[in-house]
Amino acid sequence: MNTPTLGQKTAVRFMLVSLLFLLLGCLEGLMHPTKWMLKDFYLFLLGLEPQHLKPFFGYFVGKIHTHVSLLGWVTSALMGLFYFTAEQIKGTNHYRSFLCTANLWLHVAGVLILVFGFHLVGLVALPTGHAIGSPEFRAAASQVKLLVVIGGLCVFFSAVIFTFNLSATLLKKNDLKKVREN
Repeated sequence: MNTPTLGQKTAVRFMLVSLLFLLLGCLEGLMHPTKWMLKDFYLFLLGLEPQHLKPFFGYFVGKIHTHVSLLGWVTSALMGLFYFTAEQIKGTNHYRSFLCTANLWLHVAGVLILVFGFHLVGLVALPTGHAIGSPEFRAAASQVKLLVVIGGLCVFFSAVIFTFNLSATLLKKNDLKKVREN
């Protein structure tokens, strides 16, 4: 049996993470249609007053669901697929092991911090009664908005590492020639 390559190991890790984000995205997706059926549960769980339930679900749950689904599920799956496919196309890889690990952990941490930050922005700023997006709302949310920024930066640096790792393999010229000769 062949030992898995770095690209295969990294691909498997990203795909497993993507499956977890798929489940989390489905859970977030179920929250919206069940908000009235499970109203008391959500009010207790989120610590919201009844008048804040609709705006929280209308604005924040949709935003959170989108980020978990696109950044978490889809992007993780695509990163895994790209790590595997680039190695197959070139016949080798030029990934750096520590960068593959950093790419995965920064991506996962970034998505989770971002999503947690969005939850907190809604939970902290909605009770103030200010309109979503107003200067007063943003000021009330400023204390937790830093989490959203940190999460976004983690995702960005993960994307930079991913781009570097993939480019190191895809732009190497001699590998394709060696594969064709064999």
